[in-house]
Amino acid sequence: SNISHQGDARNRRGLLHTIKEYYSHTEYQPTREQIEKNRYVFFGLLRCRPWMAIPAGILIQFCYGSVYAWSIFNGPINRLMTSDPNKGGAEVTFYIALGVLGITAAICGPWIETSHPRKSGTIGLVIFFSGHLTSALAVYTHMMSLLYFGYGFVAGIGLGIGYVSTIDAVSKWWPSARGTAAGCAVMGFGGGSLAFSAINKWLIDKTDLPMAFLVLGLVNFALMLVGIQFINPPPPGHNPDGVPMINENEQQQYTQHNNQNSAASDAEQGIEKPGRSPRMLGTLVADQPIMHVSLSEALRSRDYWLLYIAFLANIVFCLVIISNLPRIIDGLFGKGRKDPRDPPLAEYVAVSIEGGFNMIGRVMVGLLSDVLGRKTTFLMLLLTQIVVLIFIPITIRADSFWGFLALIWVATVCYGGGFGMIPAFLADMFGSNNTSSCHGIILTAWSIASVGGGLVFTGVVNHYLSHGSKPYESVMYTVNFMWMLALVIVGFVCCLFVRASIRDRMFPALPNQVIRIRIFGRVLRVL
Repeated sequence: SNISHQGDARNRRGLLHTIKEYYSHTEYQPTREQIEKNRYVFFGLLRCRPWMAIPAGILIQFCYGSVYAWSIFNGPINRLMTSDPNKGGAEVTFYIALGVLGITAAICGPWIETSHPRKSGTIGLVIFFSGHLTSALAVYTHMMSLLYFGYGFVAGIGLGIGYVSTIDAVSKWWPSARGTAAGCAVMGFGGGSLAFSAINKWLIDKTDLPMAFLVLGLVNFALMLVGIQFINPPPPGHNPDGVPMINENEQQQYTQHNNQNSAASDAEQGIEKPGRSPRMLGTLVADQPIMHVSLSEALRSRDYWLLYIAFLANIVFCLVIISNLPRIIDGLFGKGRKDPRDPPLAEYVAVSIEGGFNMIGRVMVGLLSDVLGRKTTFLMLLLTQIVVLIFIPITIRADSFWGFLALIWVATVCYGGGFGMIPAFLADMFGSNNTSSCHGIILTAWSIASVGGGLVFTGVVNHYLSHGSKPYESVMYTVNFMWMLALVIVGFVCCLFVRASIRDRMFPALPNQVIRIRIFGRVLRVL
């Protein structure tokens, strides 16, 4: 028995050591031959240029964004399998897919980081396509469990691998404009959710459900296969091997100072050299101080988990609203009211416009974060959502449809912006060599927000309905907005305590210092 226990202990230690080693090596190390091959894209026919990664990333993310149009399939699938479009389990497929996405991204992050992005991206799109084929078989055989496995589990795995591979590969080409680059790529995901709502409906109207899944899978596979041929990693040295000790606003001052010192030294020796200038677009200043951060150090950092909570708070509100906006509009402003009427704007149009604001927010906020800084921008997003959640119940009580919708759209910009800038935020804090791993793990917040937030929202609504409340009564929605407001406030406070700069994390505390935070560029100390 003792021998058996000792063997189990050794096996556990061996497993923990394997996991630790797996999450310790997160650097892509190409051979000389691979570096030469990486100079070309599209089967070696075209010279690789940094700008090529952005349209390719947008195209790939556009196809992956089709997952957000899943709600179009709910009614037809439920009608096919249960004869009632309002009853059935098709909705669960979407939650499974997003849940698996986050888990897959967390598990596969180190492997994605050490692999060629075209290799991991290709594997992701093949698995995503396999999920569509399995889904076609599931609806053909009327097997809901097979649909959960096919689209929820299999396609969810492909989505998790492909999403992280593409966005992180694109952002690494532009280390001085990571927010803009990642925002542009993620914009494709938002655009896909907008376009595929109409595409899915057209496929269902023109064909049957199995053929719709087959055609959708083939189209996505073909488009992504073309796009992935233009995804290459940047050459060695393009990104700093660690985290810069100075931010971009200080780079010019730092380089000018070095140049002046160098020029003075050269002048004393009678040497003339051409002036140097910082490379501010595409690459970072090469002679600035660098601090290497390992993945284990990043994941043990309190700042990573504070940012995790802030990101979760940023996305939960709109993730819940995306799947429930038609229901809310109908109950508060439409035919579900005590005095039934048509809402001023059709529900599907409101949802489509929301998708547009989601797409705009992803690139606009990413660009803004390059200018104002990641933490300042993220604090602005959370503060905006706090204001929105305070005023939404007021617009409901005032029966102001357009005021309600405008606030929803403003919050949606913040939601998309969080996804647009989080890869750049992580790269700035922990280094580009840890981006895929850190990004993959933080995407589990996406899973928690979509599944957990959706269940809590639905549970609150069902509780009030079961106790006699009517669909047009606002109390059930107000209660939901209140717990979301509390969560966003917690996220805002957590973001305040994120030490986004490596210097802030290393700076020693003053004697008797209770706390030190940096807010909107200013350091606040409490002694």
